[in-house]
Amino acid sequence: DTPPQSARDYLSGHTAGVLATTNKSGTPQQTLIGYRYDGHDVAISTRRATLKAKNLSVRPDASLAIIDGRNQLIVHGKVTTVRDPEHVLSLHRERGLLADRQTDTAGFAQMLRDEDRVVLLLTPSSFFTSSWKRFC
Repeated sequence: DTPPQSARDYLSGHTAGVLATTNKSGTPQQTLIGYRYDGHDVAISTRRATLKAKNLSVRPDASLAIIDGRNQLIVHGKVTTVRDPEHVLSLHRERGLLADRQTDTAGFAQMLRDEDRVVLLLTPSSFFTSSWKRFC
């Protein structure tokens, strides 16, 4: 299902949120992240060794909270981890991930490899607003 335009606009109009994953013990783990939404999925750049990346490689369900004052949007969905270096570079370029660190293609690609970066793609399955109205 496609969420209403207002939910897509809110998600597109922001670039930071709190990502919730599940630890091995079943406890929640939350992380402040930067993201980019393309109308289909949410792209998050991170290092492969982070707890969120490890959690999602085993348990791909996630929740993302985007909060702006009293307004909020909660997104639930499944995450796919992109590990292929060429695809990781392509997603960083297309989505503007780490835009403040992008340099020439070769230098940027090397930095992504040196930092062992992956891209987490959160595909939304449901959206909730601050009034807890479920969009889809």
